[in-house]
Amino acid sequence: MAQVRKQFSKALYEAYDGPARTALVLFLESKGHTIVNNEENYSVDVVSQKGGHTYFNEAEVKTGWKSDWPVDWKEIRIPERKQRLLDKNVDGFLNFYVFRADLKQAWRIKDTLLTKDSLREAKGRYIKKGELFFHVPYTKAELINT
Repeated sequence: MAQVRKQFSKALYEAYDGPARTALVLFLESKGHTIVNNEENYSVDVVSQKGGHTYFNEAEVKTGWKSDWPVDWKEIRIPERKQRLLDKNVDGFLNFYVFRADLKQAWRIKDTLLTKDSLREAKGRYIKKGELFFHVPYTKAELINT
């Protein structure tokens, strides 16, 4: 069965990838992380170390999230295409950061929350019919201020 995925948007990538990486690096450094790699290599966005541990960090921007998290948004969705990062069998911790459009807040989601059970179709204005997402209850994520 072929995967249904939204087509890559170079415009969205160019608008949000750099600023999200920068916000993530600044946040991680403020928490005592040393940045090991922040180059585009089509793997995770930022590799950092702290306390003898390696952290693999992926940044996304949810453009529809403009201010306080809407109470009627019960979950955070991570695209199924991020499964490739889960499959890499990394020796360290993998975290996903979903940033607000202004990059002032983000949800930190541990890789262990992205399970096969949480993978299902999502509906939305910009979501292709049949596209799969990991659905993570926001109550299980950590809201951070950047």
